[in-house]
Amino acid sequence: MEDIPAIAGPRRHALTIPNDPVLQDHRFLGQAVLPAVYALEHLARTVGRAFPDATVTFSDAIQFDKFLALPMVEIADVKAFAEIAAHRDGGIEAVLLTRHVAAKSGMTRMKAHVRCRFGAAVDGGDALPLVPAGREALAETYTLPVDRLYAEMVPFGPAFQNVISPVQLGPDGARAVVSGGATAGDDRLVQLGSPFPLDAAFHAACAWSQRFHGVVAFPVAMEQRWIRHRTQAGKHYHADIRFRGEAGGRLLFDLWLHDREGRLCECIRGLAMRDVSGGRLQPPGWVRCC
Repeated sequence: MEDIPAIAGPRRHALTIPNDPVLQDHRFLGQAVLPAVYALEHLARTVGRAFPDATVTFSDAIQFDKFLALPMVEIADVKAFAEIAAHRDGGIEAVLLTRHVAAKSGMTRMKAHVRCRFGAAVDGGDALPLVPAGREALAETYTLPVDRLYAEMVPFGPAFQNVISPVQLGPDGARAVVSGGATAGDDRLVQLGSPFPLDAAFHAACAWSQRFHGVVAFPVAMEQRWIRHRTQAGKHYHADIRFRGEAGGRLLFDLWLHDREGRLCECIRGLAMRDVSGGRLQPPGWVRCC
């Protein structure tokens, strides 16, 4: 992040991440991990408590550094920390941390999982990436059945299977209908809306990466995120994903979520995705186009 002098902090705030049973459906290589969208919700909620006037519906410099592994559901909730610092430009930097003790040496270290900056820019329409003209205009589309998406390409359980239409995949991007989920999960996660629509839009981008680049790519960063209208459980949204290019081994996208009436709810600039499995996850052969 840009080195801007802090006027408050950094201060660490203890927080508890409820070990909700639905999170066991969010697994990477067999291990339940905290979804990135949940981590951002926890940070936004902590920032909202520490700075009640803070704007959390705009964020930038978002990085997903390391997975936060979750214990089995029978085990207690996860203890974590949010390190928060307010800066002179109006931004509030937040980092989600957990404490780890080395088995042999007994030394304690803090591990950073997710970091971002809230409220550092005016949430103005002129700054938003342009919405793609003509939602029906993806070129040379391939229609991916949603059952094959979750059976063979995106390895999550039922609670995180929220792409609810066939995914339209073309060289320039992807499109799908996504759900706000049957429940928003933890009732305290209300700052940014339901976490499920954006998470499902990531799945459509993951499918695109498998078809056109031959990698199973997951999010590692986002340049900017705007939330215009909070998404809600039980509602459906149109997800539009447009490929911007490749840089440093990362695939870059812009992403939009609209409600059924066409109202823009959320926009992402610079969603960066890459293979984080070290090649252990591979696309099924039938989906590759080239």
